[in-house]
Amino acid sequence: MHTRFEQLPNEVIFNIFSNYFDGVQLYKSFFGLNSRYNNLIKSLNNIHLHLECQDDDKCIYLYSKKVISLYIGQKHRSINFIPLLINVRSVTIVDPTILQIIYLLDIGQNLEHASIIWSNIYLINSISARSFYELIFSASSSNNLRSCRFYLPKSHSLYLEPKHCILPLLHSIYVQLSIPSVDFRRIIRLCPNLIRLDVEIIDDVYSNEEKIIVLSHYQHINIRRFHIYNLLSLDIFDILMGYLPNLEKLYISMKFPSHPIDVFEQLSSIIHRIDRLKEVHFRLTTDFWNLGQHQLEQVKQINPFFANIFIENQDDEIIFIS
Repeated sequence: MHTRFEQLPNEVIFNIFSNYFDGVQLYKSFFGLNSRYNNLIKSLNNIHLHLECQDDDKCIYLYSKKVISLYIGQKHRSINFIPLLINVRSVTIVDPTILQIIYLLDIGQNLEHASIIWSNIYLINSISARSFYELIFSASSSNNLRSCRFYLPKSHSLYLEPKHCILPLLHSIYVQLSIPSVDFRRIIRLCPNLIRLDVEIIDDVYSNEEKIIVLSHYQHINIRRFHIYNLLSLDIFDILMGYLPNLEKLYISMKFPSHPIDVFEQLSSIIHRIDRLKEVHFRLTTDFWNLGQHQLEQVKQINPFFANIFIENQDDEIIFIS
C-alpha cells in the first residue's frame, strides 16, 4: 500500500519541511499549492535561506524574522533585504560586493558565524576583502561571533590595521593569506581566544617571493587545533609551530619540495618539538617522486605519527596520506 505525500500527517510533513528543505526550496516547491502547506510553511522557525538567483528574493519577506542562516551565491546581488534579517546568526557570501559587506553592518551584532568565499582566489575584490576584515575586527563587530572565514588583505601603508579587538567567543577561523610568516602573526595577535585555526596559503605569483622573517617572540597559548593548506615550505612551517606551544591536533597539505624521505625527516624533527601533540594528519602530493615498499617502511619508522601512512595514485599524482 502506497502513501501519497499529501496523506502524511502534519507532524511528519512539518518535520520534512524543517529538516530537508531550505526556505527558497520550500517557497518554490510548496508555497501556494494549498492552504495546508501555506500554514505549515508559515509556522516554521529557524529558516535557512540559500539565495542563488535574483528571483529567490520573493520568499524573503515571508520568512524575514525567522531566518537564522543565510547563504548568498555569486549571482545574487540584491542587498536591501539584509537589514530585515534581524535574527540571522550565520552568513556566507560568495564573491561579495562592497555594498553587501556594508549592509552586513546592520546585522553584525547578532552574527555568530560569518564567511566570505571567493570562487577564484586570484581574482579577489580587494576592497570587499578589506572591508570584511575591518568589519570583523572593529569596535562595531559582534561579541557573539564564534567562527569566521575570510581572506586576509595585504598590509598597506594607506590603510590602518584594525585596532586590537578581543572577541571573547571567536574560537575558530579559516583564513586565506599570502605571506605566512608575517600574516600568521597578525592573525594570532588579533584572535587571542582562538582554539582552532585553519590557514590556506595563496601562492600569489604577483607578489614578491616570501623571505623567512624571524619575528619577535610571541606565543598563542589557546590554539589546540591547526590545519594548514598549500604549505610551501617546511622552513616556514617550523617558524609557525614556534607560536603554538599547546597544539594538540595538526593537519598539513602540501606538495613535496624535495625527496619524500628528506621531507618526512624534516617534518619529524619539527613535530617532535611540539610537546602536547596528540594527532598528526597530512596529505602530501608529488608529480614525480615515488617510494618502493622498503622506503615506505623506512618512512613509517621515522616517527610514530607516520606509522599509518599509505600511498594513493590519483590523476598522475602520488599522494601520501595519514
